[in-house]
Amino acid sequence: MQCSMGCGGEDCKYDNPAYWREDQQAIKGLYSSWITEHLLAMSRPSTEIIEKYDIIDQFKRSGIKSIINLQMAGEHASCGKPLEPDSGFSYRPEVFMENNIFFYNYGWSDYGVANLTRMLDMVKVMAFALQEGKVAVHCHAGLGRTGVLIACFLAYATRMTANQAISYVRAKRPNSIQTRSQLRCVREFVQFLAPLRTVFSQAEPRSNPVTLSQYLNRQRHMLHGYERKELRHLPKIVQLVCRLLVDIAENRQVIEEDILEAPDIQDIEMTLSAIEKMGPEFYTREPRLPGSPILPRHFNEPPIFYHRKSLSYSESDLRRLSSQLNLLTQPLTSLSKSETKLPSCPSQGQRDHPSDVSHSSTSSLWQIKNQENDGTIVLKKLKKKAIQRSESVGNNQPPKKGSMLSRWKAEKREELALNGTKYQDKEEQSEVPFITLQSELSLDGRRLLVAQALAVDLFLEGQEEHKNKVFAWQGELNQGGAWERLCMERDPFVLTGLMWAWLEQLKEPVISAQDAKTLNPDCDPETLLDTLDQAPRETITCILNCMAQMLTISREVEDAFLNRVIKAFTWMDMDSEDGRLVYPSMTKALNCVLEHKRLLVIQQEKPQGSTFSLI
Repeated sequence: MQCSMGCGGEDCKYDNPAYWREDQQAIKGLYSSWITEHLLAMSRPSTEIIEKYDIIDQFKRSGIKSIINLQMAGEHASCGKPLEPDSGFSYRPEVFMENNIFFYNYGWSDYGVANLTRMLDMVKVMAFALQEGKVAVHCHAGLGRTGVLIACFLAYATRMTANQAISYVRAKRPNSIQTRSQLRCVREFVQFLAPLRTVFSQAEPRSNPVTLSQYLNRQRHMLHGYERKELRHLPKIVQLVCRLLVDIAENRQVIEEDILEAPDIQDIEMTLSAIEKMGPEFYTREPRLPGSPILPRHFNEPPIFYHRKSLSYSESDLRRLSSQLNLLTQPLTSLSKSETKLPSCPSQGQRDHPSDVSHSSTSSLWQIKNQENDGTIVLKKLKKKAIQRSESVGNNQPPKKGSMLSRWKAEKREELALNGTKYQDKEEQSEVPFITLQSELSLDGRRLLVAQALAVDLFLEGQEEHKNKVFAWQGELNQGGAWERLCMERDPFVLTGLMWAWLEQLKEPVISAQDAKTLNPDCDPETLLDTLDQAPRETITCILNCMAQMLTISREVEDAFLNRVIKAFTWMDMDSEDGRLVYPSMTKALNCVLEHKRLLVIQQEKPQGSTFSLI
């Protein structure tokens, strides 16, 4: 009855290509529309149409790698040609699978809705499928259920509100999302997502703080696939920051895609009023789904290559970016192998314009120090000199007084003086020791840089510029779609500031005073942390592993790092009553674990002929 009244029965228009204009058939033979460059909404295909219009070949030529069927087996049996008896659908799914096109079936009733947790599972499958290629979604007509799922995905993967996602889908495929209940489903799904995607409770949109355990429960809802299994007891923010720090230390420009949560669609930030004002021109814009990152490049340079498992900068890309910023005066390969001293704040030069230095993919490659003059970007290269470190090998001077940063700064004054450069102490210049061009540093220099970043309390010793950048990242991560962009951040002080800030904004300390007192430094370092619950243990172990890979560092930096770890995990002040009891024993225990992990790393690197020693 429903088929004959609503669809036309055997003459169902959704099964009849002759009913639709050519511009309504993105895939010829099917009533179909590209919602985005990578997402196709379509009516259900039938065995006859698949064969007559060579749908499989069209899918392959269009790059469609997955098909998502939202129908229930046996539905709309009286529409068009008879259903396939084996599958209960209008086609055999095996036809697609035999041609290396993935098939997913999430059936829910026509004109109906799915519950919110099931909807979340479906959009995560879409995110996963998009890593393989383009995705086609269908129900019966490709309007109601298909429109709901795609709108929910856009809200999940971008900063779109519910109304923006609905308007966008309807603009691309008129009459999509057909009932009030389906409209309400999209809006409720977006509300459902809000607390789940919150990373920082104190950033906008604000939320109530949660414990580590509560956060991990929320995180499990948002992650999918291997990442969900890997991060069952480990916060993604901690794991990702530690990976990026190791990449910086090793001068790696490759980020594995399996650490990314969802497609990053940052260029769709619009309101309903903006949609109405822009009119038809707006509808030609498409969200940026997984694919080649949008980066400025010279017309004769190849794009940054992007494939399923990696995002990598070619050497020509690095040369191009450096030439745009006037950074390099010698070949990149020679710079990456050279040893250049750690520069402090340049005495004379130009100050960066805020728009020139941001967390974009370009400026994240080359970090420019604050220089003040006419606003242009200039790098004054310093004379080559072996990297000097406080209390390094052969340095028998007694320990110096003052904070680590102030002593570091004083040493840089002396080094600059030796190079004929006058040091000027201005408030506009950064208090954080950051390297102007990381590729100019030796391996030991980059490792020292990351170790210093791990040891610094950015919000006590850092500059406003770095603090503001951390605050900006907090807001972006809360909005969703920022994890991929965070992978482009190359300032280790910003990354560590973000990680420590996250640990200190939870509802309660990750390690209580009582748990801290159970850590026995005389135990086997491999089992010393076993007295902690699994989540705190994996979290602190991840950070210790990161520092262990920095290998040779000064005792001063290592002690500062251990103090920073204890403060972030226990929220105790070193001078407090509990702190005076906890810090000495916990420092000794964590140092024991760190030494053990460092030895394991050294043993792994020994076959390469490297020799390391702890100062």
